[in-house]
Amino acid sequence: MKTHSSDELYATGLRLWNEWTEMWSGRPELARAIVADRFVLHLTSPSQVAESSVDGPEAVERFVIAYRGRFQRLTFHLGCGPFVDVRAGVVAGPWFADTSIDGSPRPVCGMDTIAFRDGKITEYWTLSKEVDAVRRWVSASELGDEAAPAGSK
Repeated sequence: MKTHSSDELYATGLRLWNEWTEMWSGRPELARAIVADRFVLHLTSPSQVAESSVDGPEAVERFVIAYRGRFQRLTFHLGCGPFVDVRAGVVAGPWFADTSIDGSPRPVCGMDTIAFRDGKITEYWTLSKEVDAVRRWVSASELGDEAAPAGSK
């Protein structure tokens, strides 16, 4: 078994993250190149998808195609990160997506984590939430006291 340097693992994590984002933004066929033969999907509950049915490259490709089919527009953007843990072989980061359903914009934000081994994605976790289209994106520092936990003022 070949060992990889931290720099190599970091570069692999970044490459997989970028290709994963590109896959979700309209190139589902990339799943065949970046997803391991043994893959585990982790979704929030309740889910309309049987996680165990999305278990390899072709299944991930079908999952992405079906998911994207719900939208007229679905494009993912990365605001910061990702953050690569080379010891664990994990990449995580926030994202936001421009989406449109029935002609109406429906922005979504989320946080994804992918695990990788031998240059392929082995697991995927996601959390997402639709964002009120009227609100603008702000950081916690811009919110000032509004962002402070209850009882901390």
